[in-house]
Amino acid sequence: MKKDFKILMAFFRGTKKDKITISWYAQDGRVDWNYPNIGIPNIPENILDVAVRIVETKVDEIFDFDCWSELDWYLLSMEIYPQTKKIKLYLEAENYKYEADTYERKLENPELEEYFKRTGVEIIEARYSGGGDSGDIDSIKIDGENSNIQWGSQDDDEKLIWDTLYDNLENAYGGWEIDDGSAGTIELNNNLEIVISHEWNFREMELCEQEIEINENYL
Repeated sequence: MKKDFKILMAFFRGTKKDKITISWYAQDGRVDWNYPNIGIPNIPENILDVAVRIVETKVDEIFDFDCWSELDWYLLSMEIYPQTKKIKLYLEAENYKYEADTYERKLENPELEEYFKRTGVEIIEARYSGGGDSGDIDSIKIDGENSNIQWGSQDDDEKLIWDTLYDNLENAYGGWEIDDGSAGTIELNNNLEIVISHEWNFREMELCEQEIEINENYL
């Protein structure tokens, strides 16, 4: 293994770079060595093989880090410092993150105003969620009571409510159902004030605190 270390350092010293990073994705503790992310172009396959052999000696130790991904998706990175002759190995874990936002607006809609006056309804509340390019309004309550309002209803009042909620959601947060999607609530009161409490979902790699440093003497 010391021979591999020397080969790697000798090659990368020739690049005149202070640091080179090579990374591999991993799932379920299995590293996909076939598709590395490389910080510089045109690294020969035999040099990548040397890098893999070095990292493989530490894989079990790395995945024993106190670091967890709720998606079981990791990025294992090797930083090579040819000028100081050392290697650093570290792990990043992918987890869900959430970002909250609020949209408020007073609507101008005579048809909606007439509906509230005619029915005496005070507040309409809805929940929505989506992801993977598909989303929907999951439930609608009228003055706290569950309703059966759904898309495509032929009832004029139900269609008015659905279209008002959905159109304002689209206007406020276009693309809310794309990729990891989002979720939230909509409140519409009899003053025609609408409030959307929105939460974007996204994934982010988080750097694990532990790392392994390798030098020629360590091998």
